[in-house]
Amino acid sequence: MTTFHRSRLLRVAGATAAVIFASSQTASLQKASEVISEASIRGHMTFLASDAMKGRGSGTEDEWRAAVYIGSQMLRWGLEPLGDDGGFVKQIASGRNSVAAPPTLTIRNARYTHGREILVQSTGGGTATGPLTIYQAGAAVPAGSAVLGPEGATPDATEIAPAALVVTVETPQVRANWATAGAQLPGVGGRGGRAGGRGGAPASTAAQIVMARATFDGVVTLVAPGTPVAFQMDTKPGYTWDAIGRLTGSDPKLRDQVILLTAHLDHLGVRGTGPDTIYNGADDDASGSTAVLELCEAISKGPRPKRTVICAWFGSEESGGAGARDFLDHPPVPLDRIAANLEFEMIANRDAAVPPHTLWLTGYDCSTLGPDLAKQGAKIVADPHPEQGFFSRSDNIQLARRGIIAQTVSSFDVSRKPSTYHQATDEVSTVDFAHMTDAIRSMLAPVLWLANSSYQPTWLEGKDPSKGGNCGARAGRGGGAGGR
Repeated sequence: MTTFHRSRLLRVAGATAAVIFASSQTASLQKASEVISEASIRGHMTFLASDAMKGRGSGTEDEWRAAVYIGSQMLRWGLEPLGDDGGFVKQIASGRNSVAAPPTLTIRNARYTHGREILVQSTGGGTATGPLTIYQAGAAVPAGSAVLGPEGATPDATEIAPAALVVTVETPQVRANWATAGAQLPGVGGRGGRAGGRGGAPASTAAQIVMARATFDGVVTLVAPGTPVAFQMDTKPGYTWDAIGRLTGSDPKLRDQVILLTAHLDHLGVRGTGPDTIYNGADDDASGSTAVLELCEAISKGPRPKRTVICAWFGSEESGGAGARDFLDHPPVPLDRIAANLEFEMIANRDAAVPPHTLWLTGYDCSTLGPDLAKQGAKIVADPHPEQGFFSRSDNIQLARRGIIAQTVSSFDVSRKPSTYHQATDEVSTVDFAHMTDAIRSMLAPVLWLANSSYQPTWLEGKDPSKGGNCGARAGRGGGAGGR
């Protein structure tokens, strides 16, 4: 055989091998994409955002149940657990105390309990004792007193600021939700009352307590002003929970590099006195949690990627980011080995500000990650809402400040009316499942490219948050962890 023919044969063989490899890759991607189904997405969303989960409040048992559920999925896929005691769930001291038992209110010799005769809507400054004072508009309220608000009166925040307790009578609206609200323990220093008084007056730190009508009528009739009133609340150390698993890479040279996929699993829990007190958090962020569930399952059921993939769901994003902070303080791998972090948040509906079938990436103009993912077929564009400062309003900002290329994939429509953001109306019934399915599937190939290449994104000059760079900052607002 001549050199010419041998060379030609080798070229043909090489081309054939390339075609076979490409076909194999296409088939593998198609098979992985089929794992991501609308039925599976509906299943995860229906559980995570159901009333049974009571809004997955930060640091609550419902948040823990969400973490356990997610951990059970990773167990099914064969991921390596990175939680406590060989499991997928990690318990983290949040630094925030929680209420240990239903608080009580004692007036003279009678004791009233949260969920029975009273509802504690806000614990204010916590355990307190003070004399009973009947509220009268314009009259001074003694410091540390227990103010009894007459029916129909709305105590002025400025006037009640010195009080330790404010007790009002139930309304029909409160009564309609009594059982649901009473089954939940209030948060320490939890929300309640008005955030500030008129004319910029300081907010009252008094505990806010609603009393059942029969009990209230008895107190008004039988208890004299000046009677000692005691509010008792026992607390315990607070915790939050992360769910974390790992799929170790197959390439000896690349397996030490990590692609990190994240979402936050908590929301706002049960609060308020409206007709619906459960803040289900379907979009925020059961949708992002479901996206990571679907992507990690699809990756686990395909050929083992060359790089290691870590799937993490952080707790307490809504209350300060304790879950993400613990991940950074006690990382399962050295932080400099994390090549990129993609966080998924609020993808339940399409954003009218971008074309159909399109997602957006926070910090798109701050690093090479977004544009390079787009070159690999990712249907993502720059965040169309830079004035909102979304880059600094999710857990990704904590990672970015520690040197990790960390950005958030979203499709949140800020113009949607009525808005479901941080509302009890953020329900599964508002989710566009066709959009969610399309969105998650569209990110699979780009994520697999990240997991199978040696590509390393970089921050653009002056944009690295770990070096004081200005990426996605909203004018007049300092970026902070949590709150989105």
